[in-house]
Amino acid sequence: MRTLLLGIVVVLSVPAMAMPATVVADATQESSPDGPPNPCVGTMTEQPDEETLISIQGIRLTDDGYVKKPAMLVSFAPNGSFEWARNASAHGRSWAYDVDPMDNGDLLFATTEHGVSLVGRLDPDENEYVWLERFEEPESDENPHVIDAHDADRLNEHEIVIADKGEGHERLLVYNRTRGEVVWEWRFEDHPEVFPESGGGPAEDWTHLNDVEAVGDDQFMISVRNFDQVAFVNRTTGEVDLMLGEDDNYDILNEQHNPDHLRGPDGERTVLVADSENDRVVEYAYDDETESWDRVWAVTGMDEPRDADRLENGNTLIADRMGHRLVEVNPQGEVVWEVYTPWEPYDAERGNVDESDGPTMRELGANGSYEARGGANFTGEDIEKCAASMYEFARQTNGDSKEETSGVSMSNGSIVTGDGTEIPVVPLAAGSVVVVALAALAYRQWS
Repeated sequence: MRTLLLGIVVVLSVPAMAMPATVVADATQESSPDGPPNPCVGTMTEQPDEETLISIQGIRLTDDGYVKKPAMLVSFAPNGSFEWARNASAHGRSWAYDVDPMDNGDLLFATTEHGVSLVGRLDPDENEYVWLERFEEPESDENPHVIDAHDADRLNEHEIVIADKGEGHERLLVYNRTRGEVVWEWRFEDHPEVFPESGGGPAEDWTHLNDVEAVGDDQFMISVRNFDQVAFVNRTTGEVDLMLGEDDNYDILNEQHNPDHLRGPDGERTVLVADSENDRVVEYAYDDETESWDRVWAVTGMDEPRDADRLENGNTLIADRMGHRLVEVNPQGEVVWEVYTPWEPYDAERGNVDESDGPTMRELGANGSYEARGGANFTGEDIEKCAASMYEFARQTNGDSKEETSGVSMSNGSIVTGDGTEIPVVPLAAGSVVVVALAALAYRQWS
């Protein structure tokens, strides 16, 4: 398995950002849904009717290197104010990944500790888990548990499907919680005609499977990032029915994330995908007659987007990861709603809808490529104000509870290593930062 090592810890002295001394004390008031928007609000020419939820992975890239920050869930009110937050790292988590709203308002949330993946149903009203499954490091090939799940989707009352990108056992699993066992498994290594060993990424991160979505009753759509492909796996036959993209053909996709499946006019198969390394979001439609994909629409001007969902109003909600923001754009690329996240966002959802729930661009009569425009373009000082406010809001709404953890995590402002050693972390706005070099773990393996 991949080993997470805490490498070099360097304390850098940097000037404190010029901000009011009361920014922390005022954070709660600024974050109230009934009060003024918090410092993270950017452009806002339209406001939705529902809350917007985002998972924040737990790392920040600065000019001086990587800074370990809390893995979090944050809910924004329609006006951009903080509505609810969970500091997952205060509960022992190292990283936060996919989050899916459920019909009753609960959340299916995928997180990790060191060497352990956790998938749970979280009640945001109580800020507690209804249930939580731990998938430990496997001791043998026969052990069905996963250790590196970026995504898990609920299939029914009893089953969840899990995308496992763990080294040496890249696979899809259907896990039955009632029975406590894996009831279906699909391994990449069993399909060399589609995913050859010579393709993809390095051995320790060969496929980088980062997303799975059930499509109808008979297919799973998956994102195989290091093959630059979206694939449709048949749950009955085990075969790959359809592919979008080609390994290293970056004109189509370049290390994409989180595709969403839509149905266009006359049931036309459509895929909306965050084309991460191409810094864009694209939409492809499949032509049954020519058996090929047509690029219908794209919005450029992003900075390594991680997630894109089509909203009911025809706009697209985008987690612009390295842009450190969550942005809603209309079909012409105009930014109509925007909030910033001081740490890298991972997955975003609007209301109680899981993934996309809107029309395709062909249904809207929109096509072509548009550059995103109208964003707030936050400066470094703006980001620091946002960071201080979000950090304090999460602290005040989470308390100091902390579950058992076996890996590198954040707790009460400290990095906690596997042996329990705590290394203080000073918020960036306070005048100094602790920069953590995570040795033996490349940045691309987190994302």
